[in-house]
Amino acid sequence: MDRRFLRPGWIFGHVLVLAAALTCLRLGWWQWERAHESDGTAQNLGYSMLWPAFAAAFIYMWIRFLKLEKIKQAEDDEQADRDLAELLTEIDPPVESGPAATAGAGAINDRVDDRAEGADADLADPGADRAERAARQRPSDGYVLSVATVDVEDPDDPELTAYNQALAALAEEDRRRARRPRR
Repeated sequence: MDRRFLRPGWIFGHVLVLAAALTCLRLGWWQWERAHESDGTAQNLGYSMLWPAFAAAFIYMWIRFLKLEKIKQAEDDEQADRDLAELLTEIDPPVESGPAATAGAGAINDRVDDRAEGADADLADPGADRAERAARQRPSDGYVLSVATVDVEDPDDPELTAYNQALAALAEEDRRRARRPRR
């Protein structure tokens, strides 16, 4: 059994299903006894068989729900891993070899600056990849509590500056996306 199904909310669900199944079994036993009394009818006999079927249905549906929850969680985890890998690839693309790789930190800063400046253009005219990614993403219903600002340059660590600028551009893009009206 998965440990997440041992949390208080899930335990409440387990107890509720168990109580429903036991109640159905008790009602089935009661109908069985009524059917064998002198004034019992075939309807009582039918109900005595129907109530245990309800109990089995409760248990089957609960087990099926737990399996579907595990599948949903696995799919959500896979999607989060894909989104994280895609985000990391956007922020820090694979290192190239040759003359382009020796351009230094200036090339990283230029690439991040271009990405930050082009954020408005990307939102106005999204490319095929961006549109596909937006279709897969769930819209955020969160509130923006603060907006971080990043210095243009940090002479001590240009790579950190480039990384921070990329994060600031992504945060700005999310903020703008949250402000767009939903269709």
